[in-house]
Amino acid sequence: MIGLMDIIKRHPKGILFFMLFLAAFFALMISVEMSNGKFWTNDLKVYYLATSDYFSGQNPYEHAYGLSSGYFKYPPTTLIFFSPLASLPFFWAQLFHSFVLYIACVLSIVLTWKNFYRPNVSIKRSVGILYLLFVFIAVHIVREVHLGNLNLILLCLFLLGLVAFQRKKKLIFILFWSVMVIIKPIVFIAFIPLGIFMMWKEIARMIGFGILFLLLPFVFTGQVALELWHNWINAVSEHGNYIVSENSLTYLFKYYLNIRSNWLPSFAVLGGLLVFLFIERKKIENETDRFVSWSAVFLAFSPNFFVTDTEHFLLSLPMIVLLMRRISIYQSWWYWIPFSILMIFYALKSNDLWGPKLGQLYTELGLLGLANLGLIIYFILLRHFDVKSAQTKMER
Repeated sequence: MIGLMDIIKRHPKGILFFMLFLAAFFALMISVEMSNGKFWTNDLKVYYLATSDYFSGQNPYEHAYGLSSGYFKYPPTTLIFFSPLASLPFFWAQLFHSFVLYIACVLSIVLTWKNFYRPNVSIKRSVGILYLLFVFIAVHIVREVHLGNLNLILLCLFLLGLVAFQRKKKLIFILFWSVMVIIKPIVFIAFIPLGIFMMWKEIARMIGFGILFLLLPFVFTGQVALELWHNWINAVSEHGNYIVSENSLTYLFKYYLNIRSNWLPSFAVLGGLLVFLFIERKKIENETDRFVSWSAVFLAFSPNFFVTDTEHFLLSLPMIVLLMRRISIYQSWWYWIPFSILMIFYALKSNDLWGPKLGQLYTELGLLGLANLGLIIYFILLRHFDVKSAQTKMER
């Protein structure tokens, strides 16, 4: 994996201890769920059963799997990716998928720490930051594993792609990001900076990979693939009718401002982000760093933009770490106060922590969505506040 072996060689004890810590956490979490009879992985069940139906000639978009909301709503190509998993008994598929999530979690946290944090202290002393990053998303990881979702895999692909981009390995970057968007198209929001920074070659190559993935189902099902793609579009259009997210902009604008529109709030805030991107002074940092920063911002924004479950907010981790790095530039604890308040509501979305009544109020107020949006706005404002002074301190 890009960068991981190099990191382990340089910091073998710190990284290996962290990997063991995460392995123990995953093992404990899964064993507790199994002993309580709650190792359900309902999202994985959707992929598993939809793939089984697909390869037995049935329509995977026709009915819900497991829960009433368990409709398969992902591109037909995803079913091909899951075909090896569907050949296993479901329990073994659960264990294998959990192991993949563990690997993706290790890679995501370590790559974020190594490539985005860039602390002023020595790398050896900053290994403890790995555990802090884990704390930031621990609640979201618990829900991710409980549901058997794919967001840790998406985060890992995003980071592997950015590391390849930073190392000028453009083809690897394009491949990772192309697979990422095929698995869950909602992350296409992170692709917006490609167009803003006029990376036309990369866009053309991603379109090429997209066409390849588009044609892949035809290899297995022939002309039936046309109907599958049509059914997928219908499934996506129906998604908002049976899923409610108190953390989406659609809900927040309705709850706080009584604005009742499915898409106007999301596109209005997206427009605001684009305005900041366009007016940003281009000499703050080189183009690679700007692209990395804004890609992280738009990835973090995707759970607010769409109607999604809470575990999707772990995609904000790279942006949060970039925000920490920027705050550390100012060398003043005042900048950490808003960050700390926002992180309390971002990192502690759990009824087990707050209790039933407070947990219900937490959900009703959409505090996770508000905190995530607040972190995004705070990061963007700091990028525009006294940037020349900040750059001077970075260069010292």
